[in-house]
This record gives sequence, structure tokens and C-alpha cells, in this order.
Amino acid sequence: MKTFLTILLALAGTLAARAELPAGWGTNYAAAISAAATAQRPVLVYFIASWCGPCKLMSRLTLTDPEVVQTLSTVECVALDIDEHPDLAAKYGVSAVPTLVMLSTAEAEVKRATGFQALADFMPWLTNSISEAKAAVVHQSLSKKNLAEVDQLLAATDPNSIHQAAVKLFDLCDERDPAVVKAAADQLKTIASRDPAALLDGLNDPRLATRIQVANALHSKLGAGFDVDPWSDAATRGKRIPVWREKLAKTPDSKAPR
Repeated sequence: MKTFLTILLALAGTLAARAELPAGWGTNYAAAISAAATAQRPVLVYFIASWCGPCKLMSRLTLTDPEVVQTLSTVECVALDIDEHPDLAAKYGVSAVPTLVMLSTAEAEVKRATGFQALADFMPWLTNSISEAKAAVVHQSLSKKNLAEVDQLLAATDPNSIHQAAVKLFDLCDERDPAVVKAAADQLKTIASRDPAALLDGLNDPRLATRIQVANALHSKLGAGFDVDPWSDAATRGKRIPVWREKLAKTPDSKAPR
């Protein structure tokens, strides 16, 4: 009987801690992400713990404020106990609670705040975070549209289309959304297999992320002999790129000798 009562008390304590969450907050991360993707709106993840005093205080005082509740109605809200979801805490690098992380629909972090947030501090953070996250959502939609246009360009017969596709991909390689970057990298490899010379201009791109993806695509086609280092300075790259342009122009099958 004593053991049974101990279990009941422990369960009651856990439920009480969870019950302190304000109305409207979910506890299912996957469901929140899915709903956000459908509605095309941001996600606010609230990392907490049942033993965290500041978490309980923030849930009671800050998150129940009418202005906060009204503002949060425009985003998906999910609260996660770090002891129940250590994988998600690790994914977002959460080592202290409470921590709030604003995400775009692609699960890309936009802003975060750690520690108890009083209303006067939280409202400016919240409104700014939502604005940035919504802008990121719009940007992600544009990125997906550009990926679709790349597909169309690569299917076109116009000889200039492959170069136009490459230019779009150079921009997409520097996106924050990992899914967009991966799709862009895959399409760069498609271009490299068809016309590697179309990617050489990407090695002069001012964005390191773009140069790395372009170099990887060219390595996949040309092999270890491809020697333009995306990390090298512009002058060094500027000397090697014309050499490769000449090699590729002399090779009918677009595979330069090593």
C-alpha cells in the first residue's frame, strides 16, 4: 500500500507540474511541426522541467498574460520537458531551463531566450521573434519555388537554361533550411554530370557555403584531380578556374584529364 501511495503521489506531482502550462500549449513536438507546416506559421518551443521553479513561475505569470496569449495565437506552441525529451533538448542545444526557441516551419531556429522572462522583457522578444520567423517562412516558400524553377530549367532545351539553373542554385546553397541546401546540392551534382563548366563561376561566389557545395559537385564528376579549393583566397581560385575552364572546353565528354 505504501508503494502504491508513493506512485500515486509521484504521478500527481508530475501531472500538477504539467497542469501549470497555460491553455493552448501542446506537448507533442511532431504534431506542432506538422500543424505549422500545414498552416505555414512559426513554432515556439518551450523547454521546461518538472523541477524547474523559474519555469513554473513563467508559466503562471508571463505566459498567462492576455497580450501574450493573443500574440501566441499566431504561432504553434509546444512545451517539452527536457527529462522526457532529451533527444530534442540535445537537438537544439538546450542545457538550461526555461529556454524558448522560435522556429520557422522548416525547424530552423530563428531566435531563442533562456531563463525566466518577465512580461516587460518577453513581449518585445516575442513580437520580434514572430516577425523574423514569419519572414523566414515566406523566404522558405520562395526557396521552394526557386527549386521548382530549377527543375523546369534543367528540363528545358534552351542551351542557356542550365546556366540559369546554376545561378539559382548558387543562391540556394546559402539558405538556412537544411532541406533546401540538400536539394540544391543534389541539383548541382546533376549539372556537374551534364556540364561541369556551368558551375565554375560558383567557385568565385563570395559565399563560402556556395563555393563548398559547388566544389563538392565538381569533385563528384571530375574526381580527386579537381584542385580548386573553395577555402582558398580569391586570387588563388582566380588562377585555377580558367585552367579548368580550358580543360573542360577541350574535353568533349566534359570529363577533363587528371
